[in-house]
Amino acid sequence: MKRFTLFSLTLVAGAIFLNAAGLATVSRTSRRMSGFSIDSQHYIYLESSRNQITEVPTAQIQIIDVAKNSCVRNGCLKTEYARSASSLTNQAAEDDLLQKTLSLRQRLKLTRLKVGRKLPILVRSISSRNSDTVQVRLTNQTPPLQIQLQQRFRPSNLSGGTSDVDRASMRLVVDYQYRRLTIGNLNDYRDAVKKYAIREVRLSPNGSNLVVLIDQTQPTYDGVLQTTLVQSFPIWR
Repeated sequence: MKRFTLFSLTLVAGAIFLNAAGLATVSRTSRRMSGFSIDSQHYIYLESSRNQITEVPTAQIQIIDVAKNSCVRNGCLKTEYARSASSLTNQAAEDDLLQKTLSLRQRLKLTRLKVGRKLPILVRSISSRNSDTVQVRLTNQTPPLQIQLQQRFRPSNLSGGTSDVDRASMRLVVDYQYRRLTIGNLNDYRDAVKKYAIREVRLSPNGSNLVVLIDQTQPTYDGVLQTTLVQSFPIWR
């Protein structure tokens, strides 16, 4: 049985099993597709993973309005298959989402992608309060732009807390050219997330927008899975 749902982070928080070395298994989704639209107004990210117990694949797609930092309507989807779909490949699951969003991607000029420019991280620091701070430079002539990821964590009963599932919230605080922009709300918790970390910063082809790719660490039955959260904002001059 094949179903599509609006993308939400709803992995079930369960006990984390340890491998033979006594360490939790850490898995990462596979990136199939990512990039900007030709006009730099939208960004797409498609990834997939496989349940290590049921062998059922899961694909998820994010189509983001870069200026608004939000999913376009029906643009953030995740597959949900029955256990009988264990023979389905990850690529087939990804193809399901590509077919589902074909008309939307055509309308938003996301069928021929521009990768943008990956900005080198000049400085990185992680504080005792779980903030993750990076600095990047847009050009050699501009001052560094700083992005700080702030987060909060509410552990589940299984993680030593009082919540029914692990929950985490985050926001980005951007400092550039003596101005500050805050993206997100620390009171908005996502279910089944343990922590966040900045992975990559990309400059749009027109040089006017930034996309921040964030690792979300989510509990699974046999360890943790790192999925991707896309955040974005326009650059002020």
